[in-house]
Amino acid sequence: MTDRKAHRRPEGANTIVDVKGVRFGHDPFPVIAGPASVESESQVMVAAEIVADRGASLLRGGTFRSPSSPYAFAGMGRMGLALLEKAGESVGLPTITEVAEDTDAEVAANHADMLEIGPANMQNFELLRFVGRAGKPVLLNRGPSATIDEWLWSAEYVLAEGNDQVVMCERGIRTFEQSTQNTLDISAVPVVKEKSHLPVIVDPSHAAGHRSLVTPLALAAQGVGADGLAVEVHPSPDEALSDRLQQLDGAGFGALMDALGISRMRHAVDIVDREIVRLFARRRQLSLAIGRVKAARGMPVQIPDREEELLAVIREEAVLQGLDPAYVERVFKDILTESRAAQWKERESLPRLP
Repeated sequence: MTDRKAHRRPEGANTIVDVKGVRFGHDPFPVIAGPASVESESQVMVAAEIVADRGASLLRGGTFRSPSSPYAFAGMGRMGLALLEKAGESVGLPTITEVAEDTDAEVAANHADMLEIGPANMQNFELLRFVGRAGKPVLLNRGPSATIDEWLWSAEYVLAEGNDQVVMCERGIRTFEQSTQNTLDISAVPVVKEKSHLPVIVDPSHAAGHRSLVTPLALAAQGVGADGLAVEVHPSPDEALSDRLQQLDGAGFGALMDALGISRMRHAVDIVDREIVRLFARRRQLSLAIGRVKAARGMPVQIPDREEELLAVIREEAVLQGLDPAYVERVFKDILTESRAAQWKERESLPRLP
């Protein structure tokens, strides 16, 4: 078979996976963070506040869990999913949760912004097909005994359903070493980025199994070119119902983000900057719409009186906001120049009347 959608082609560009404005493969090192399991409303709300305040990009929480032991906490199911959704909305973060069955995925697709496939289900091909059709971005974890090619072939099942919004997650493989829960295959990051156009992140929490190792492994992932991280964070890790040894508390997560160079304030600035660009794009579309009306009515592109009126309003608003009005006016003059150029370009492309 030669039609391999997940594998890189010579002419192909890298895929950017967009989760409600968080763009894996484009944004500077987004971090998914949250508790291994949603245990209660208060627990997940506090966890959400911790990770949002310290610069996380997505809130993660286990709701439909598939633990390795049948006696381990298996999650709160739909109730946990509702609590995760509420917590994400309260702090303004998109949410992600793991799904293990088609019925889980169907419900989760209506409440979470990204669906996660755990390592045990990496080769559950029917589930992969289902999430491929669910219309949500997918985080695909590598199985502990899977080769990189097998992992990429699992991604093919999602892409084959028309969904190219797949993020690969390396979280360690099984080796003879027992000092860690799994052995983080750090070389998998550049290998996957060479073989595939899909973004790849690292989960140091599950690879290490010990919170003391999360930061060094995370730094290694950043250094080798990963497109982000997934880490587990709990308000009181020692009281967690699952994965208590590997979860970071608020201070630990804050230290990790500082070590990565992703402070809360920097993250907030990044969000504002992206919003400014989106507003530029929105203004341009409105300007083009106005330009079409002008063209239909035989009006000129530039109307000096209207521009002066706008600049007067802008100067007044700048003063009210404590900004230098001269600086803001210079910025808006550039915007107006670009708008006129865009209107002229579109007008020239319109068919001329006989």
